[in-house]
Amino acid sequence: MNTQNGKQPGKQLNLFYAAGPGDIVTTFSCWHEGRDDPHQVAITYSSQFFDLCRSLGAKGIAVSSCPRKDRITTEQFTVENLPKGPARRGIAFHIQQIRYVRKIIERASAVDADLLVMADATGYLFSLVWLAPKTMHLAVSLHCTLWPRSRDKTTRARLISLLSRRLFAKRAQAILCLSNDIRRQLLDMTGGNTVPIYPFIPFYRHELFATIPPPTDKRPFYLLYAGRMETEKGVYDLLEIALMLDREGIHDVTLHLCGDGSEEDPLRMAARNKGIEHLFHLHGYCRQQTMLEHINRSHAFIVPTRTSFEEGFNKVVAEAILAGRPVITSSVCPALDYVKEAVVEAVPDDPSSYFEAVKKLSSSKDLYREKQQGCKTLQEQFYDPERSWGAALKRVIRSLPYG
Repeated sequence: MNTQNGKQPGKQLNLFYAAGPGDIVTTFSCWHEGRDDPHQVAITYSSQFFDLCRSLGAKGIAVSSCPRKDRITTEQFTVENLPKGPARRGIAFHIQQIRYVRKIIERASAVDADLLVMADATGYLFSLVWLAPKTMHLAVSLHCTLWPRSRDKTTRARLISLLSRRLFAKRAQAILCLSNDIRRQLLDMTGGNTVPIYPFIPFYRHELFATIPPPTDKRPFYLLYAGRMETEKGVYDLLEIALMLDREGIHDVTLHLCGDGSEEDPLRMAARNKGIEHLFHLHGYCRQQTMLEHINRSHAFIVPTRTSFEEGFNKVVAEAILAGRPVITSSVCPALDYVKEAVVEAVPDDPSSYFEAVKKLSSSKDLYREKQQGCKTLQEQFYDPERSWGAALKRVIRSLPYG
């Protein structure tokens, strides 16, 4: 084993993971008890990190910015929810993001981490170039596009690209990358000259979806949205679709929205005021079992993310495919590259195009069967452990001097 960076042969590997905003302490508690986090359908990235540490016999330190402060320590693991503090605006927001990254680096340095893995939701990744010791091995985990796929770069995106170029081209040892879109943007940003890129896709347990029955022929046609109730996620476009259905007298197609967010109450009030509550149902935040019940009743999913949002893979698309449900979405969603055979594609930011897609899928049995068959041909990729985040991280570790 290489002694670079002060590491002695036989010394226990020490891995540090900055995981973004999720409640990593709750996830660890579930993992430690031998079960999955009930708040998630996919196998969480942090669970995959814990699995990898256990398989390698490595020390694992994992930190999230979850606002619920908490900490668990075992002989092998230290897991902490470390809040950023109250949300800031303007220049104070940018300073907060950089300071949080500095705090993560200080903690990784204090435990002499052999590798710091930082998710993009942690804070401004480019500040790693300024703040991380030159001897510290870094891997960045990218889950969202670097700028909205369907729009030109904003001034802010151009500045962040400029600041991040050195990290992605030289300073990091590796990039874990969730979608082809992110990879294309990395190559664009660096002129085709990046550090090694390790792709991954969401990873699921087969048994979770094995219990989901195929959709029935019963009406109404149950169209499911699962995600945050935010304008950029397209929830008001869904309201517009419901209004179009009502205007055309199509009452055997209903929209069901699962999730919470800042627009949940305004959206519920808007549906009530427009008299379309019979077509437009908001169910609020749903835990795993309740979510599976909605999936059981559904015929298809709809993912209307708008071009203003820096969409990641959007795991809901994968979950729809695994449940055997076709998807209506647009090119804004990077997951489209992996599941086209099961998708009815709409024009981004165009509720009327989504409405036409809904009409086609809900009224044509041939089209529905074709897309449903497409689901079956696409499912195995999401059950393949070799395509998971944990497998990608393992390849990164093996590529490093101590691997």
